[in-house]
Amino acid sequence: METKATLILKNGTIQTMVGDETAQAVAVCGSEIIYVGDDAGAEAFAGEDTKVIDLEGKYVSPGFIDGHTHEVMYLIDEDTTFFFETVEPKLEVYKEAFAKFVAERPDNEMYYGNSLDMNAFPEGFVTNDWITEICPDKPVCITDMSQHCFLMNAKALEMAGIDRNTPVPDGANIFKHSDGEPTGFVADAMAFMGKLPARERTQKKYHDAFLKFQDTCNSYGITAVDIAGPTIPAEQAWEVFHDMEEAGELKVRVNCTIMSFTEAVVNKERGREYVKLLDEGQKYNSDFQRVSQAKGIIDGVPEAKSARLMEPYAPEAGEAADYIGPVYIDPEDLKGFTEVVNGAGYQVQIHAMGDGGVHYALDAYEHSWKVNGEGDYRNMIAHVTLIKPEDVKRMAELKVIGTMQPLWWYYDPNFSPLEEQNFGTERFKTEYHIREMMDAGIMITGSMDYPVQPDYRPLAGIQVGATQSSPYPGQCDDPAYVRNADQAVTAREMLECYTTNGAFEMKMEDLIGTIEVGKKADMVVLEQNILDCPVKTISETKICCTIMNGEVVYEG
Repeated sequence: METKATLILKNGTIQTMVGDETAQAVAVCGSEIIYVGDDAGAEAFAGEDTKVIDLEGKYVSPGFIDGHTHEVMYLIDEDTTFFFETVEPKLEVYKEAFAKFVAERPDNEMYYGNSLDMNAFPEGFVTNDWITEICPDKPVCITDMSQHCFLMNAKALEMAGIDRNTPVPDGANIFKHSDGEPTGFVADAMAFMGKLPARERTQKKYHDAFLKFQDTCNSYGITAVDIAGPTIPAEQAWEVFHDMEEAGELKVRVNCTIMSFTEAVVNKERGREYVKLLDEGQKYNSDFQRVSQAKGIIDGVPEAKSARLMEPYAPEAGEAADYIGPVYIDPEDLKGFTEVVNGAGYQVQIHAMGDGGVHYALDAYEHSWKVNGEGDYRNMIAHVTLIKPEDVKRMAELKVIGTMQPLWWYYDPNFSPLEEQNFGTERFKTEYHIREMMDAGIMITGSMDYPVQPDYRPLAGIQVGATQSSPYPGQCDDPAYVRNADQAVTAREMLECYTTNGAFEMKMEDLIGTIEVGKKADMVVLEQNILDCPVKTISETKICCTIMNGEVVYEG
């Protein structure tokens, strides 16, 4: 036998994700899997220079794929931003910590913050008096945990041109006191941010931040990511990834979506602009990168009452009796956008969290099918917090992928209380009916929407999907963290979300997602078999080793 392996894994349980097949061993030559089978068969590929890893009974899965991330937002801004998730979510603690941050940086022209927890404020009503007191003469802008809302001090409001008479942009919300004065808190109002000093986000800074991000990914067993909107313009990110690949620096495979964070314009004309950029980006397609996606946003987030609903928000939301939330863009424009992008052969992803937003997204995809014909579009809806039963069926029929975040499926302390308050308890119980979605035939991919969800470990997501409870020790057995227990799916189904389904979404199923001859050697070695261990121990399973493209990129 002439071909010799560069790497052999033996004496373990190899979960191939090809049906229910398992194996003892796998052999790799360079970046490619050349053998999957028993130990004796693998040993035939051993040569003098072959690296052999004795698994000693450990478990091997295809490398995990995160299907929806915003990657380096935190890392690229860590020198100019205070991260509120690092302190206890109490207003007095926030005041003390942020005042210290500002005092230590007297030369900054502006101060930023990230991940403000709305639960730190009475009844989730966020106001800016405390940051105006800390910094009255320079602008302050703080994002909430969802990254859809901003809290601005009085100076930033002035610079952004927001007062009691400011018209509310489509899809946005400007929160006000009872006297009509703005509180400083706005939702889905990126148009105002362009009037504030811009943070420096260069390709060099993006490259350096991405190196850190992918190191963490590899430590979690992640070998591929679908980027739902990069921190810099997508065409710049594609170039960075290409250069990293050429330099041998890229340790995760990527599919990076083109979108605009600053302009709520999604229509036929914008679709044509994106198609032109996607066409130009085809030169970057490789085994490491696919360029195939464009994104639009139809609504906001439940906790900010900017998700679009089919029926009015609950009275506890404090809005008008007929308030159903805004739409970011005209649903007819979304149809035109989808028609153009799909017609050119590219995928469309739509952010939709309310059942009204999801309904409009499906209308757009149905329109595209009627105009362009049924096809393998692999369109996506991100989040799908609420969906009507009739739209579950329609989503399956249109073969729309749900790019979803399992750490939002249990009763988490950050988002769940506000969602329950704004939707009402009965409607809140209809969120994230995963079992019903899968049974209807909807493909779901697993992700954490980092940095919205700071913990983006796939193992945590797999456990949540299988328990519908917290994945954290001390909480996983507490019924206070459980919701929709009847919507639990199997650990195997969750593993599919993070492997085969993710590969399909990224248009990389020809390369990754399974362990079989001819595929790329992207694998993760785990301390225990996560399909037959106690389900509440999955999240804490040790990542022993991560292999990407035949190279060991992490050892635990």
